[in-house]
Amino acid sequence: MTQSAASLFEQLIVFVVQLFVIVDPLAAVPTFLAITVAHSKQERRAIARRGCSIGLLAIVFFLVVGPSLLKYFAINTSAVQISGGLLLFVIALELLYGNPTGTQTSSKEERLAEKKEDVSVTPLAIPLLAGPGAIVTCLVFSSQASGALSVLVLIGGALIVFITAYLLLHWADELARVFGELGMKVAVRIVGLILAFIAVQYVINGITAIWPGVHIPS
Repeated sequence: MTQSAASLFEQLIVFVVQLFVIVDPLAAVPTFLAITVAHSKQERRAIARRGCSIGLLAIVFFLVVGPSLLKYFAINTSAVQISGGLLLFVIALELLYGNPTGTQTSSKEERLAEKKEDVSVTPLAIPLLAGPGAIVTCLVFSSQASGALSVLVLIGGALIVFITAYLLLHWADELARVFGELGMKVAVRIVGLILAFIAVQYVINGITAIWPGVHIPS
């Protein structure tokens, strides 16, 4: 069934908001600066451009191929929603407590990254930007897509998110000065709270899809 323009626009907005919260490029700024400390501003901007491009390609891959992978392994959407919701909730808790998430970059990876000449692929693109949380979100949305046009809308949404991520990393030095350490911590906690809401909703959607008779008050 063909989706209306209004339905596609709503899908775009919801996907962009959720993917942006999960990718969380603002919280990635301090890590990005840390792993590129030996580089000049121009080199950092080139690394940001490559990293965001590679991260976008990874996300597009799962948007396009995701439904086929789920079908091949006989995994239904409810399983993805519930497991994905649990994973996102763990990430949200770590953000709320101000801890670096274990699904993104570890301190060891950051130390190794500081010694590498090019960190655009790892750890910047994967897993800092296109990590497990972002991949799960793509699997959920792509499995619910009703056709090729719907998938194209999702790809457009991913493009918006990663262009925004690139702009934030492009101006990472300026953002770090404007917000300061305290401001960045506050932003990370707000994002963590929003992500917790999204995670719980994923689990609720998965449960109600398996047991349609279950009533969860809104």
